[in-house]
Amino acid sequence: MLVKEYLLDSNIVIRLWESNPDLLDKIDAAKGIDYKISKNIAGELSVKEYKSINGVPVLTEKFLKLLNHIIEIDNNISEQELESLDVAKRDPRKNIYYINENKLSANDFKLIALCKKFDNYILVTEDKKIYNSALLILGQSRVLNLKDFLLEINNELGKDE
Repeated sequence: MLVKEYLLDSNIVIRLWESNPDLLDKIDAAKGIDYKISKNIAGELSVKEYKSINGVPVLTEKFLKLLNHIIEIDNNISEQELESLDVAKRDPRKNIYYINENKLSANDFKLIALCKKFDNYILVTEDKKIYNSALLILGQSRVLNLKDFLLEINNELGKDE
């Protein structure tokens, strides 16, 4: 069975935690769909997800649930593969990529590059620069905003019932 895998940007995870806190658990329980988060995104999220218990900083339960979904992009994408995407121009001094007029950090660009390399990943982001760049590189069927992601996921989850 082919598994649909959604690569989530940090803004999506945060918004899901705020507005649909049970959705990631439902995806975990479903068959045929999964989500992934890059190690760099997990690092960004972890900074905000500490709480103090008896004076000891611990990660929140919602963050701990992400651990099985973290992937290491740098192990999956080589520098040559990043450079081979013709539409992207890299500024090596700043480690910034330009796609049309969209300025992306290396981490943001790597999300798109990973989806380009692996056809089973669909990128989900609310960041307009990432979204517009991904549309150009991946095509409309491989990049979603939050609204479209929720529609697609609810449709997929409805199949399990």
